[in-house]
Amino acid sequence: MSETSTKLKQGSKIRLCYIDPVSSAEFLPVLCEEFRCMKDSACEIDVISLRQGLPWDNLEYHSYEALVAADLIKAVYWAEQEAYDAAIIGCFYDPFLHAAREVCQSMVLTAPCQSSLQCASQISNKCSIIIGRDKWRHCISDNIQRYGYKHFVASLKSCNNRVSDYLTDQPGSLESFISHAQQTIEQDCAESIILGCSANVGMYRELQEHIAVPVIDPALAALSQAKLAANNKQLFGWHTSNKHSLEAPWVDPKAMDYFADAEQSVGGILAV
Repeated sequence: MSETSTKLKQGSKIRLCYIDPVSSAEFLPVLCEEFRCMKDSACEIDVISLRQGLPWDNLEYHSYEALVAADLIKAVYWAEQEAYDAAIIGCFYDPFLHAAREVCQSMVLTAPCQSSLQCASQISNKCSIIIGRDKWRHCISDNIQRYGYKHFVASLKSCNNRVSDYLTDQPGSLESFISHAQQTIEQDCAESIILGCSANVGMYRELQEHIAVPVIDPALAALSQAKLAANNKQLFGWHTSNKHSLEAPWVDPKAMDYFADAEQSVGGILAV
């Protein structure tokens, strides 16, 4: 190991930024509480929401995704400028993940769907994803295919819940998850379960106690992958590429003007 790598390993603190891509800051304390298990003396974690005036608590609709697009990418750019080592887009749709990576020159960017599939594929040969509504199926299926996991995912099971149902912890949610998970284990031969919404954070614990396979929490998976990627960046220099499809827009002399107000896209900020 080189002297530079040794110094990085011994002295550098990792900084992670989890971006909840909605305008409500009400869910941030819940995320902070669940993320404490990932924090240590060598890792700082901040959780942020977007500015007021954007969709309040969900991106279930493609039109809602479009409404947050500019602010989300600006928030990622803001995190890059604030010298975070890695950031997370906290929605299972992985909204604008590929577009936002263009503005990451040294920072690494992860998202729940891709991260969950990566984690599940390391511990099982088939997984199933429990989604809230059939409305979500198209977007999630597209991402699964794009990431190369079409043959890994056995099924997407809908439990007929909106994001707002998860945020308010509706009665019967756990029982519904148990029932759908058991069905896909028995009928689809799933060897792991992925929870298909970042608002399901923390539910994996209880669900794992009732079924016989690992349950992947997408928010924790994305944060875990971000922490690993940040470590790899510091140790090995593996940052986001800026070549070919990921070419950054900074060759355009007007590009910096478009991002000059990036800080205004950030709403609430909480430290874990």
